[in-house]
Amino acid sequence: MPDEVSILESMAQHHHHANFRPRALGLLALHEGESPKNVSKILRMSAQMVYEWASRWRERGILGILGGNIGGPPRKLTHEMLDYAAEVARQEPMTLAKIAVKVKDRFPDARPFSEDRLSAGLRARGLSFKRTRLSLEKNGAKSISVPQSGHWQ
Repeated sequence: MPDEVSILESMAQHHHHANFRPRALGLLALHEGESPKNVSKILRMSAQMVYEWASRWRERGILGILGGNIGGPPRKLTHEMLDYAAEVARQEPMTLAKIAVKVKDRFPDARPFSEDRLSAGLRARGLSFKRTRLSLEKNGAKSISVPQSGHWQ
């Protein structure tokens, strides 16, 4: 525990993420015998937050407070959906829009997601997509030719 206290002291002064410094200060104060309510008043944070820091500290030590909050809404693209999208993308060349349609067909109850989110997920799995330039269809349109002299006739 003395090693972890010295780590907390160092974190409280020098950690490059500003939001970790109050956590370290709060845990040091708790270690010195301060009550969570007093610590929350001093740091101007909710007492619940201080209780959560203390709980994570007891459960996982220094890693518990470095991990932060894992809350938030559920993922729009689950790992299963991204695995399927990667499988589809490897089968044949297709656009992100077509891959998204196939994923939506396979997982009809999934939350709506954007092609950018799909692209980021596929990139994380080693696949990348580049936008291709649209080719002009030559449907009998006359091409304009520039004369050699540089003057229009």
